[in-house]
Amino acid sequence: MFGRRYRFKKSQLSIFFIVLFLSVKVPVKSQVLIALLFGDKLNSDKLEFGLLAGPNFSNISNSDAQWKAGLGLGLYFNIKLSDNWFFHPEAVPKSPFGGKSIPVYNLNDPNLDTSFQNGSITREISYISLPLLFRYRIKGLLFAEAGPQLSLRTNVSDIFQVDMAGGELEFIKKVENEYTRFDFGAVIGLVMKLKRDNGMGIGIRYYYGFIDVMKTMSGSQQNSGLFVYVSFPVGGVKEKKESP
Repeated sequence: MFGRRYRFKKSQLSIFFIVLFLSVKVPVKSQVLIALLFGDKLNSDKLEFGLLAGPNFSNISNSDAQWKAGLGLGLYFNIKLSDNWFFHPEAVPKSPFGGKSIPVYNLNDPNLDTSFQNGSITREISYISLPLLFRYRIKGLLFAEAGPQLSLRTNVSDIFQVDMAGGELEFIKKVENEYTRFDFGAVIGLVMKLKRDNGMGIGIRYYYGFIDVMKTMSGSQQNSGLFVYVSFPVGGVKEKKESP
């Protein structure tokens, strides 16, 4: 199906798994440092390694929420399987979901309930996401991508907000126990590369979650998200030296 097989060098394979493991374990700033350190060792004519970042727009079904903006940041590998097919795994430690303008609920505190009765809630759900995508070259530098995405929840906060005469009043409630630890769904998108195969790219993708992520509400609350991003390789492809 994919023509000639691509084989990793032993040292390159070891670095590949080390970077993939570290990228979901360390903070975002350290992840960028890892990319800079290992970029030159991983990039080749068959493998592209780099960073991707861009705005994320998310919502939760059956929650009366509006779409919420965030920022996604992660590492990616783009492995060439043939001229038209690529395997594209990512590690995205900053993968925000949630929604805004959610109606307030009872906090069982008379003072808080009175203060926020005319306010709204912004729900911020933080995940570490692992998209495992395949890319297909539609034509030239235009690619379609699709595949599953598994996400590990790290934090959930309901931010109560209300505008008052003296400014905005805010109260943050942690609600991790009300949410599932994992989310699973599917990704589909389009990518335009600015240079053939190994080079900067601009993409847009849509995520649809299959899991009912909220355990304490009736109905099905599923994550969805739109991600617009720029990807760029770290390091460069070393040119092969001509034999004398």
